[in-house]
Amino acid sequence: MNKEIKYLNYWSARKRLNSETASVMKWDLWNKTKFKPRVEKGELTSKDIAFQNHNNNLGYEFCAFDNNHTEYPFAYVNIMPQNKHISVEFFDFVGRKYLNYLFGESEKFPDKIFLKEVWYYHFISETTEEEEYRLHFNFNENGDVKYTKYDDKIGKLEDFEGNQKIDITYLYEDFPIFNEYDKILIENRIPLEGIIN
Repeated sequence: MNKEIKYLNYWSARKRLNSETASVMKWDLWNKTKFKPRVEKGELTSKDIAFQNHNNNLGYEFCAFDNNHTEYPFAYVNIMPQNKHISVEFFDFVGRKYLNYLFGESEKFPDKIFLKEVWYYHFISETTEEEEYRLHFNFNENGDVKYTKYDDKIGKLEDFEGNQKIDITYLYEDFPIFNEYDKILIENRIPLEGIIN
């Protein structure tokens, strides 16, 4: 898949990209930096700032586009190198967030990140924003999994705990090199069969 990376903030509620200036202003607030004026003057781009932030362990964001997603990004990624936190939000063909991966620092392997949480959103139909239910998975590095189902239609919450250990090898990744994000952009990472009762 050919991917185009844009180092911009995505406002998912409005389904629109923010400008370079607005994106860098947000990163400046997080990181206590002052790059926005240089972006406004055309001295630096948001990609330049993201590169500097990545190398200085500061936060930044990007959107990934492919041939199947031209109006909306297929993924919006928030990277916080200082604590090895990465959030990857995946969007469907109408711009709805349907999957969210939350990576954090591995406790067992200091050079790795570990997929600790997954949110899956299921909608009532292909044309509505109304959710039918959400699943929230929590994984740990011992192979345990717990999940909660939030059923919005009937206003019910159910907690489940896996009764056997799962293979967690597919939940580890190297922390990405700047502009090389293919591994964290894998959508079908979790085999839900065998996890959900």
